[in-house]
Amino acid sequence: MKFVKIDKEKFKPTKNSVKELIFLAYLSFILFICTEVMSAMGTTSYGYIENIDLYLGTGILFILLGLIIFVFKKDEKKYYIGGFIVFLIMMPFMKYAWDKFFAFLDVPDENIWCLLLDYLIILVMLSPAIFLKKKVFYTALISVILILLSIANYFISIFRGIPLAYSDIYCIGDALSLTKSFLGDNSILFISAGITVLIICLVFLFIKEKRGFRISSYSNIVVFAILAIGTYSYYLNLINTKTLIYYSANMVKTYRYNGYVYSTLESGLRFIRFKPKDYNEDSIMAIRKEVDSNTTSSKKATLASTKLTNISSDETKKPNILFVQLEGFMDPMAIKGVMYTKDPIPNFRKLQKEGIYGKMKTPSIGGGTARTEFEVMTGIDLEFLTDGEVPHYTILGHETLNSVASTLKKQGYSTHAIHNNQGNFYNRNKAYSSLGYDTYTSVEYMDNVERTETNWAKDTVLSEYIKECLGSTEGNDLVFTISVEGHSPYPTDADKYDLPLKVVNSSLSESDKNQIYYYINKIHETDEFIGDVVDLVDSMDEDTIVVFYGDHTPALDLLNRDEGGVDRTTTPYAIYSNFDLDTNFKGGDISAYQMSTIMLSLAGVDLGPMENAHKTLSSEKDYKKYLELIQYDILFGEDYYLSEDEKTTSSNLKMGTKDIKIKSATVQGNQICIKGKNFTRKSVVFINGKEENTLYVNKNTLRVYYDKDDIDNIDDIVVKQIGLHNISLSQTNSIKLSN
Repeated sequence: MKFVKIDKEKFKPTKNSVKELIFLAYLSFILFICTEVMSAMGTTSYGYIENIDLYLGTGILFILLGLIIFVFKKDEKKYYIGGFIVFLIMMPFMKYAWDKFFAFLDVPDENIWCLLLDYLIILVMLSPAIFLKKKVFYTALISVILILLSIANYFISIFRGIPLAYSDIYCIGDALSLTKSFLGDNSILFISAGITVLIICLVFLFIKEKRGFRISSYSNIVVFAILAIGTYSYYLNLINTKTLIYYSANMVKTYRYNGYVYSTLESGLRFIRFKPKDYNEDSIMAIRKEVDSNTTSSKKATLASTKLTNISSDETKKPNILFVQLEGFMDPMAIKGVMYTKDPIPNFRKLQKEGIYGKMKTPSIGGGTARTEFEVMTGIDLEFLTDGEVPHYTILGHETLNSVASTLKKQGYSTHAIHNNQGNFYNRNKAYSSLGYDTYTSVEYMDNVERTETNWAKDTVLSEYIKECLGSTEGNDLVFTISVEGHSPYPTDADKYDLPLKVVNSSLSESDKNQIYYYINKIHETDEFIGDVVDLVDSMDEDTIVVFYGDHTPALDLLNRDEGGVDRTTTPYAIYSNFDLDTNFKGGDISAYQMSTIMLSLAGVDLGPMENAHKTLSSEKDYKKYLELIQYDILFGEDYYLSEDEKTTSSNLKMGTKDIKIKSATVQGNQICIKGKNFTRKSVVFINGKEENTLYVNKNTLRVYYDKDDIDNIDDIVVKQIGLHNISLSQTNSIKLSN
């Protein structure tokens, strides 16, 4: 029997093969340091790491990189000796920078070994260079991709408080639009120029690099195989010993403790929708049978015998139901050791003292508004989806779901959504249609919008549009409102603003003090909005119930460092009504996906499929297991759980509650004057299909400068409401130019 003859000479290590491995190992280390530092810096302020330490650490890395490139390029004994001497001289500085690095990352001792996995993953990603002719090009390409992703993660983390994840691919358009809004044209130009230069350099490397050999030694193949197998085995060991831990609601902690590169890759793998254990038609129908047998046929829809609430109500009365989701809302008094000149949230505090209140567990920390919104609207627990996933894109973009809107529409309610931000941000204009809303009033349909110092719309405008929605129909209304004023980032130099509330605590760093100072003043204005809504509810003749709750804790640097003694997994909620609630429910700890069950129950209306599931199963030992099975079936499975009459269809969503119309268009000098009603500053005139520079005069008048010579050719004039990405959200009737 003959065996394959192996040429042992090909497996002998050569000088080039050893140099390749050493260089890749060292470059991987530099990329590891850079990605981890950028990831951590994104969720802390510049002041958290001293500039001198940052400059020193960066300098050491670049000196060592330059040293190893220089030594390997010279490839002479004297340069190796000299390089080693320089390395020894730098060791004290390296030790100092290394200690600062781990102090900065703030990683527990038991999670330090997770960082080794991160390093090994980077090394495995770079290692294919040993098989390629374009070795330098491939190494540079992977390095540039990793660094650019780290930089993107840094800015995204600062902006929204949570790191970059695979799910952000679905909302890259929104991210680019916001980048332009918040960085400015000059910064965008600089970034674009930098990326262009990088691309040119990579193309130059690809063209210039010409090698006669692909593999310098087959021993490197063995090393690569050992490295790949060893990395995977090490990963399995970390999983089995529960050293790698997934924090479903805390992406910051997941990325910091498990490593940035690993966590980013994991966020992609979690998009593979694995079927839960025991998922089959029999198991789903058994759960449905239990839910049905315990669900009362009465429209009182009580939650008796569950841990959520126990109420009875007059089924002949159906109240208006208001959900008010507050951006980055928490109780600032909960931050230990911090005092203020006065209570930032007196109106919310009053609701807590007089009514139903408690803490609500949210599906994300520091950011992820749409995730909390989705859980509250649908009753679906996002723990069973993936890191940072925004279902508005991944689910609602192509299928309909039961929600508080669809459930209440079947009971005669008109359903409205309000948000003082762009209408198509997070794909809301499509998502709300999939959830069954009748109208959606976004910032493009609002007038007299004030802006914060960081260019977010103030919340005071929202009470006007809540009132408008409630008055738009004669029957009962659901109004789901989402605020935005308390959104991050919170400036570390906010002391330049003259704001009324002050922080009276000298133990904080200046950057922390400034951030909290800015935050409490924005949240105080949100609290004034809460007072306006309560006054509105009290002034109404119709029974109305409203819940106020925070979508997530704010992305303050102090909290990102797990300082301040704040439970970052929960936000406060308070429920108020202008009629007596016949209930024993006093509040307490709940999850966001249980909020719709509580509100519909307190309102005394019929519950939807998910609400009935929560009502029946919440006291069961296998509650979470049942939820996972039901949700998989509804979202990705065979749809055994829902009956035919429970399945929903998309609504014909109307943007805004008032019609925007053109009444006339006339020539006035070198202008065209468009008269109509309900125009806003986002109303844009289109003439013969072409967008024109539009001057907003008031809600009844728009003006456009136009060349007199072209006036005779005007056949079609419309007004469109323009949202994010310059997309038209709606348009008016078309008219011709009047003589």
